[in-house]
Amino acid sequence: MLKLIVLSTVMLLFLLSGCGDNDTKVFAKKGRNIQIVYEEPVIVKKLLFGSDGNTALLEVDDPSTRIAAVKFTIVNQQINILKLSIGTDSVFIGNGTKAIRIPALSPTENATVPGSSDGIETFSPVLWGDFEVEMGYQASGWIFFEVPTGLELTTIWWRAADEIIGRF
Repeated sequence: MLKLIVLSTVMLLFLLSGCGDNDTKVFAKKGRNIQIVYEEPVIVKKLLFGSDGNTALLEVDDPSTRIAAVKFTIVNQQINILKLSIGTDSVFIGNGTKAIRIPALSPTENATVPGSSDGIETFSPVLWGDFEVEMGYQASGWIFFEVPTGLELTTIWWRAADEIIGRF
């Protein structure tokens, strides 16, 4: 009986250790009309993203900044047709304790044609522009921010179809 308990304990520990491969932290915040689900930012110097079947390159010119890529999912559970407009004035990232808010970075205005895509991470699809989400559905994609190097990102401010403040 003791061998069975030891064996089952070892198997349980083995199974639990296998569940920790995904280090990405996911957060959810519900507003009055929508729910946003977002992941911890991925910080990069440059990235590739897909738009209308094309691949574009987004990179920072200032050596003291980086791109924070955040994956969002907007869930519509209450409104027949949710009309969203995602732009530079609708989503912010920053540090709430230091009162630093950084607007979303327009991927269409700052994108260039990539020369080579070797070793550059791809983020697709992009959550940007005007679109609709019917009740019972959701929309997912990446939003980009140009942030100062070393800034601790603690807060998301969402202002599209609802006002939501989320913390990392």
